[in-house]
Amino acid sequence: MIARLDLAAIADLKEALPRFGYRPVAHLPNLRPEQVLGYWLDEITEELADESSVAFVARDRELIEGFVLYADSPWDTKVVGRRIGFLKHLAVKAEDAGSQDMLDALLDQAIRHAVSRGTECLMCKVQPLQFDTVHALERHGFLLMDTLLDFLLDFSRTPVEGMSVPKRANGLTTRLGRPSDLPEVLAVSGRAFANHYGRYNSDPKMPHGIATEVYREWVRSSFHGWADWILVAEIEGRIAGFGVWKKASTLEARHALKLVHYNLAGVHPDFSGRGIYTALAADGMRMTQSFARYLDGPVHVSNYPVHRALQKLGWKIAGARHSFHKWLKA
Repeated sequence: MIARLDLAAIADLKEALPRFGYRPVAHLPNLRPEQVLGYWLDEITEELADESSVAFVARDRELIEGFVLYADSPWDTKVVGRRIGFLKHLAVKAEDAGSQDMLDALLDQAIRHAVSRGTECLMCKVQPLQFDTVHALERHGFLLMDTLLDFLLDFSRTPVEGMSVPKRANGLTTRLGRPSDLPEVLAVSGRAFANHYGRYNSDPKMPHGIATEVYREWVRSSFHGWADWILVAEIEGRIAGFGVWKKASTLEARHALKLVHYNLAGVHPDFSGRGIYTALAADGMRMTQSFARYLDGPVHVSNYPVHRALQKLGWKIAGARHSFHKWLKA
C-alpha cells in the first residue's frame, strides 16, 4: 500500500530507514550509524517542512518498506524556464523479490503527483549499486544523463604540508575573488562549459543554450552569497580560471560532518594545460584546511584531466551518483 507521509508520522520512518538499501553521505568514511540516521532523518524533516514537498511510503502491513520524496526545484525552474521537480531518497528495504513492485508503486504515485503539480521534468539521483532502483527508473521512462564521481580528501591522511604540487606556470597566481570580478568570471564560465558534457548538456529536451547558462547562474549565485570562498587564478592580469568553495551546511555541522565542498571550477580553454585547475585546488586546500577534516567535490565521470589532477593532490574517489531525467511534458 502506498500512502502519504506527513511530519506527524516521521517517527515511523526512523525505524524503517536502517533497513533501506540506500543511505546518504555514503562517500564519507568513519561515520557512526546513528550519526548517518540522525542526519538523514533531519534532512527529510527539513525537506518536508517545505510546502512543495510530499513524501510517500510503501507499507507492508504496518511496516514502512519503501520511501520517496518529491520536491519542487525553484532554482532549476528559474534557470531552465520549465517547471522542474526532484525525486529524493528513493529507496526500499534491502533489494529482494518484492522490491521491484514496491519501487514501481512508489514511482507511479510520485509521477502522478508531479503531473498534478504541473511539473514538466522530473530529476532523480541514485547511487550506482541501487540496481533495482536504476531499473525501475528506466521502466518508468527516466533516462540516464550523467554520472558524477564524489572525490574526497581526508586532511588527517593527506596533510597539506606534505603535498607535492607541480611547478606553476610563469605569472600564475591565485587570490580571493572580488565582486568586480563577476563579469570576467562569467565570461570564463561561458567558455569553460560551452562544450561540457554534464546532465544539462546531455538532455536533448533542455532548451537550447541552457546548459551554459546553468553554470553562469551558479557563478552569479556564488558571488551573491551562496559560496563562502571564490578563488580566481590570474595570468598576466587576466582571469584564467575560478573555483567555488562552500562550508558545511547548518545541517551537516549539526551532525558533525566536518566538510568543506569544492562545488565548481572552470578554466578558460585559452589556458588549458597550464596547471590552472591544480593551482586552484591546491590553494583551496590550504585555505580550507582549518575548517574541515574532509573536502569533497563532484567530478564528471569522463573528466579525466580533473581526475588526474585531484589524485595527484591526494584526493580519492569515494562514491558516485547517476542522474536521471524524465520529461512529463514535451
